[in-house]
Amino acid sequence: MNDNATLLQVVANHADRILLQCDDGEAFAYAAVAGIAAEPAFCEMRRALVFCLCDNDPGGILGYFGLLYANAVPMMISAGLPADRLRDLFDIYRPAYVWLPESRIGEFAAAKITHRFKGYCLLATGVTAQAPLNDALALLLGTSGSTGNPKFVRLSHANLLANARSIVTYLQIGADEKPITTLPPTYSYGLSILNSHVLAGSTIALTAKTFFDRGFWDFLKATAATSFGGVPYHYEMLKKLRFAKMELPSLRYVTQAGGRMEPDAMRDFAAVCAAMGVRFFSMYGQTEATARMSYLEPEKAEAKAGSIGRAIPGGRFRLQDDTGRDIEAPETTGELVYEGPNVCLGYAESRADLALGDENGSVLRTGDLARRDLDGDYIIVGRLKRFLKLFGYRVNLQDIENGLRAGGHVVACAGRDDFLEIYLSQGTVEVGRAVKAGLVAELKVSPTAIGVYGVANLPRSDAGKIQYGQLGALVRETLA
Repeated sequence: MNDNATLLQVVANHADRILLQCDDGEAFAYAAVAGIAAEPAFCEMRRALVFCLCDNDPGGILGYFGLLYANAVPMMISAGLPADRLRDLFDIYRPAYVWLPESRIGEFAAAKITHRFKGYCLLATGVTAQAPLNDALALLLGTSGSTGNPKFVRLSHANLLANARSIVTYLQIGADEKPITTLPPTYSYGLSILNSHVLAGSTIALTAKTFFDRGFWDFLKATAATSFGGVPYHYEMLKKLRFAKMELPSLRYVTQAGGRMEPDAMRDFAAVCAAMGVRFFSMYGQTEATARMSYLEPEKAEAKAGSIGRAIPGGRFRLQDDTGRDIEAPETTGELVYEGPNVCLGYAESRADLALGDENGSVLRTGDLARRDLDGDYIIVGRLKRFLKLFGYRVNLQDIENGLRAGGHVVACAGRDDFLEIYLSQGTVEVGRAVKAGLVAELKVSPTAIGVYGVANLPRSDAGKIQYGQLGALVRETLA
């Protein structure tokens, strides 16, 4: 393959294969991508910034691939982003075009409709004074599931292709694989599933239904889907849905990423998968690395539950201490540093940032603390910045959170120096008092240093990740 090729150029030879098999019975060939990109309105968008509000439906997915094929620069934004936050992003980035569901056209009353397709519209916004885009820039992904935060990750075509190739290699994805959609395409993990399978010429079973919809499982069986992906929250739900009792003969493997899965939960689910003859891949990644950086082989999933395994093909991990020196000794904690061609160009927080080039040089400081075992596999032990000091003692919020979750609590931890905040979903006064008493004893601090609050639900992104920045704004009850 040509290393300078783009993802869509590489898959041009799949034109006659089926790309999307939709839950309404409709199907689209790979040729549909070139077809939509050849529309005059799409041809005009070469090297233009385009807000891409898409979902798991034909208009959304074909629109995304069409934009890439046309060499536009899509900024991936959740189709359900509230209007006021979308307007804020528009004011910051000033896109020339917007690809969005027809139901949202009214939010851009002054824009001109230049193309319609499968319930979506392309709007020309009329913005003319634009800062230039860097030639390498291919795609923009939000750092928190495109929830309205103006900070986006700048990705190149080389990033997209490198990560897709690595994923195809270690998952051994062939044209006969058929993933079913379970994650938003505006989330880096969900998008990487699409990109990697498109690279292999696979057919995607496309649905916006969730695990809780009976129609999802009927569609999975009807299409003989072979895989799906999920974040830890999804696997919690699958346990409640008695996944172990389901008859899913076409399912070959499932993947987990998007955050740390509790070792006990991971071990249990890996055992369930093994009994079903399904391979379970636990993975680790960040949007800054185009999605994925490591994977744990299914054969190790039970024995090494909690490990992130080793770097993906083409990538490399190393650990560094507080002085920036590489750590060579095993079982020693340091910051996890990743190197590979999938590392992003950098961040964007304004339109002017889109002109910037590669600021990372293929090196990503993950911000995660990890250690390497004797076999060369890595284990994440916390976040570099998820610390606070309680009367001079450094406290790892992730450790506290992990301990409480192991005790069966649905919890998130936050706070500031000298005050630890514990947020319990559906917590009671009795439970709150018990949690506080246990932490006071464990941390050996004054009860005044800890507040325990009950909330209806923890705030989560589209990908199921807890949004810690929103905890302080929740309606809450003081439990202890």
